[in-house]
Amino acid sequence: MSVQILNLNPCYDHWVIIKNVPRTPNVLRGDYVVKLVDGKGLNIARVFNLIGFRDYLCINVLGGDVGKIISSKCREENIKTAEFWIKGENRINTAVVYEYEKRMLMINEAGPVMTPDEIEGFIHYLDSVIEEKSTLVISGSAPRGFEAKHMSRIARMAKERGCRLMIDISGEWLRELVKFEPEMVKVNGDELKTALDLHDLNVGKLFEIKQRYRINVLCVTFGKEGSITLTEDRVLHARPKLVHSDFSVGSGDSFFAGYLYKEAMGKPIEERLTFATACGMANTLKYGAAIFDLKDLYEQLSLVEIVEERL
Repeated sequence: MSVQILNLNPCYDHWVIIKNVPRTPNVLRGDYVVKLVDGKGLNIARVFNLIGFRDYLCINVLGGDVGKIISSKCREENIKTAEFWIKGENRINTAVVYEYEKRMLMINEAGPVMTPDEIEGFIHYLDSVIEEKSTLVISGSAPRGFEAKHMSRIARMAKERGCRLMIDISGEWLRELVKFEPEMVKVNGDELKTALDLHDLNVGKLFEIKQRYRINVLCVTFGKEGSITLTEDRVLHARPKLVHSDFSVGSGDSFFAGYLYKEAMGKPIEERLTFATACGMANTLKYGAAIFDLKDLYEQLSLVEIVEERL
């Protein structure tokens, strides 16, 4: 069963690494730079490539000179993509890593605006791309102008074709997509609270959300604290026994990619969560989103703890 990934708001990232305290105040000189294509969907695709899963297609919305760079770099990485072009310019995002202080600053551009005609054209384009009975992954934000009602049309199209809907998104798009009884919702805890106006995320509240929206698998991530996953009759906590780094940009995407891979292989939920958590942990060992080695990944597997809680 193929996996199709919507990457509606891709970007080109620069990670500027500063190893020592700058000699001149207010002037930062990087010791080295990590450059990569980014966006939640592209991060998932990058992890798929790493672990040898090729039954996927990443659908990018591209525009301008930055879009041309993203397209070129995807080909260099052998990432399987389909491209829809718009007039606006894709984002360049910058991460300044103060290695000597173990902290980082993320600077994200606003990105392009999709016109109504471009949105209509894109939805029409998807009509020719989305395969019947495939897995459609909607991951990450959308360009400005792309509203919840447009996301609703895509979800409805997917459902009519018998697709399984897997989502990792926030805000108004999350509020809209949960109405379509998704196969899986993987979401950051803070984003879930904001989207659904929640004050706490205890297991009872999560189970209520799962039942209300008929979500088959609800997985809520909490950074280095791990994740809580609710299936039909089980609650599983997946936790890292060792936290290597606080540089976790892309760990949620790596987690999701690992889960999707093992789910596509038909593996049991414990194996999916163990592998997914190991992917998220491995991501913290190098700079850049969804960049790690297989050796690092497999070394993390024994450092994942799965604990089941009674409903």
